[in-house]
Amino acid sequence: MSNLVPTPNYRTNVRGDVVTINDKFLRANQVADKCGISRSTVYTLMNKSQFPPSHKITSDRVVWLEADIEEWMRLGAEQFYLTYGQNTTQQAS
Repeated sequence: MSNLVPTPNYRTNVRGDVVTINDKFLRANQVADKCGISRSTVYTLMNKSQFPPSHKITSDRVVWLEADIEEWMRLGAEQFYLTYGQNTTQQAS
């Protein structure tokens, strides 16, 4: 967790904490392996706001925050949507 105040210039995780240098990024294959689901399921769930949003770090690379993935694994897809669903559609980048 960071002491930084979120602004439009900073990335935040699903909880609203500012992403710091200590946060770990995961690529799509790593996310799928960690969650035990396919890459296509990751994107399907994301479109339903039942999975953490990705973060675009270059023009052709997206990543997920490991903390967001662990939160999803802790809650499950349905509870994740109930807890964060409205926020994930606004945050996705």
